[in-house]
Amino acid sequence: MFKLHNPIKSDDLDWYTVTSHPCPTCKETIDIDIRPEKLYAYNQGAYAQHVLDNFSAVTRERFISGVCGPCWVELYGDWENEE
Repeated sequence: MFKLHNPIKSDDLDWYTVTSHPCPTCKETIDIDIRPEKLYAYNQGAYAQHVLDNFSAVTRERFISGVCGPCWVELYGDWENEE
């Protein structure tokens, strides 16, 4: 299951800033902005593919496993070229 950490509401209520898991290798996190309806869907149990559908697969993976793109390539190779 993916996790959205520390949701912070924007001043104009148009979006929330959420934080990823820390990467298990480099310990870095990222912050992204999502719409309130996406946070609601997350709280209702929606999958990462639905909640983070306008983000890249690399960004979605940050919220699923925490592994960042560079560490993913170091650990598993270039996953974009996998069959």
